[in-house]
Amino acid sequence: MADSSNLLDTILPGYEITTELGRGSYGVVLAGRHRQLGREVAIKQLSLGLVSNESVRARFLAEAQVLASIAHPHVVPIYDYVESDDACLLVMERLNGGTVWRRFVDRGYDHPTACAVALVACSGLHGAHRHGVLHRDMKPENMLFGDDGVLKVADFGIAKVLGEDDTLATPEGGLLGTPAYMAPEQASGADIGPATDVYAAGVMLYEMLSGRLPYSEEGGALAIVLRHLNEDPTPLSDVAPSVPPALAEAVMRALARDPADRYASAEEFGVVIAAAAASAWGRRWLDGLSVTLAEPGPILDSAQTGGSGASFSQSDSRSIRPEVDLHVAGAAEGLVLDDFMPLRQAPVTIPPFPIRMTWAAAALAAVAVVLGLLGVGSSSPSPVLPRGAVTIAGQDPAASSPIRINLDKPVQVVVHDVPVASGTPQSAGLELSLADLPIVHSTSTPLARSAGGLSTTVDVSGGRYIVGGKLSASLKLVGPKGTVQDGFEVQATRSPFGTMGGVVGIVLLLMVVAYAESLLRGLRRGRRRERRAAVVGMAFVGAAAGVALSLWSWMLGVSAPTVLSVIVAVVVAAGAGLLAGLAGRRVGDRTRAYRRSKRLVLVAKRRSTPTGEPALASANG
Repeated sequence: MADSSNLLDTILPGYEITTELGRGSYGVVLAGRHRQLGREVAIKQLSLGLVSNESVRARFLAEAQVLASIAHPHVVPIYDYVESDDACLLVMERLNGGTVWRRFVDRGYDHPTACAVALVACSGLHGAHRHGVLHRDMKPENMLFGDDGVLKVADFGIAKVLGEDDTLATPEGGLLGTPAYMAPEQASGADIGPATDVYAAGVMLYEMLSGRLPYSEEGGALAIVLRHLNEDPTPLSDVAPSVPPALAEAVMRALARDPADRYASAEEFGVVIAAAAASAWGRRWLDGLSVTLAEPGPILDSAQTGGSGASFSQSDSRSIRPEVDLHVAGAAEGLVLDDFMPLRQAPVTIPPFPIRMTWAAAALAAVAVVLGLLGVGSSSPSPVLPRGAVTIAGQDPAASSPIRINLDKPVQVVVHDVPVASGTPQSAGLELSLADLPIVHSTSTPLARSAGGLSTTVDVSGGRYIVGGKLSASLKLVGPKGTVQDGFEVQATRSPFGTMGGVVGIVLLLMVVAYAESLLRGLRRGRRRERRAAVVGMAFVGAAAGVALSLWSWMLGVSAPTVLSVIVAVVVAAGAGLLAGLAGRRVGDRTRAYRRSKRLVLVAKRRSTPTGEPALASANG
């Protein structure tokens, strides 16, 4: 740092260098003060790795010359350009009021203030476009407030200085620039123009109005760029319905993937934003805002006409976007352009097919099917009463199980051998359950003497439309000295398919199949935005499949489910669903990479062949 300070003192003797303001892909920004004028300045110094590149030095000088000619109230002015063998420096106005992004994160913007910021951006961009300068990296971090509160656009031309006509990337997928705001034509290397900066301004306004970006930031820089190239943005009206429709429509037009479908100039975009805001909030909507438009012209004229003073509700549009520098990591130590290549030449790595994970999911699913159908643990309770003690529907539960009963008719219970412990039974109760869940419970009339013993009837018809097939049953004999409870299995004559439980099993199975197919199809195609939610959804689908398998085991008469058997089937099936979801996501990653490789989505840059015909380079360079 000492060597750097000595170098700056040598080539900038008229300035006092104070502190470092920040670092980026291009180098470092330092705070300084002119010794004689007392004017505070910001000094932008190219990294040592760039200074040694003659083409970068030449572009830096050319851009500095053009930027110095721009006199606009919302563009940071250039005061000086200095270069030596070891350094290239740009001296400009120092803005101490913070960035739009910082204020947005700290306090949020209501909708009128967000529109005012967009108007300033459009005004500054249009002023630069008139001088033939494109920004190429428009974002909230590159808009700064001065001490007087005036908002200005900074960092014009830096992307061109670094990458000339190409967006640069590393073989590992690092990217120069900010993918979240990058227009498709800029990412692909196609011809760019004012509409490119309009796109970035549209993304910025979308974010300030809704608190989110129009595309997911999941994945690396190349994944984000691919979404801008291949997918339409989420409609602003879907995520922020309180935004006036005309304003939402203007923002979405600015985000059109085809530059020809966007506004032709930043001024045109600003005029439309201003008109929509004035129509929604009245002609004096700019009054009292913390952001003001200082340049007279069509944008300001439009902001002051066409409104009726309609009321609106402010919304705190705090963004959940993480504050991450999407420039290449390690740039602060000194960027070297030899480590980069045009994005269209970045190699595409196609992930392998997840064979092991797919087989593991299939094996776990097979285990879940076996466990769900056969069950775990016995559902047959051990009888307490000895043989010949009781008959139910004419059958001895201790001698043969399950016993067949017709739920449509009262069930006859005959006590032949009076249990000693409870004394003479006075009444009998019969309970039917499925998976240890009581379905129906009925108590008999008092037992009466008959030729075979004490007899009564129990009405269990309340469960005839609920369950059928194999069920667990419990007979409770109530006497003056206590109760005796005997457990056994029954086979209801009504088929489970004709009961409510059967309908639930059928519907649940159909839902499981439909949701699993839908989630896996979205994951395989690589087009599902919320991939993590889809994977978690597959785990829940698997759990539901475990319940469905236990129901079908009962419906097919294989076994009566127990709580333990259902829990085991649910856990194993959920694991199978989770593995299937993870495998589907891997397949989706493979699909996206394959699509990128085969469709040449990142190589829209036209190259002239010797015959004059345009040609496309391959995605693998």
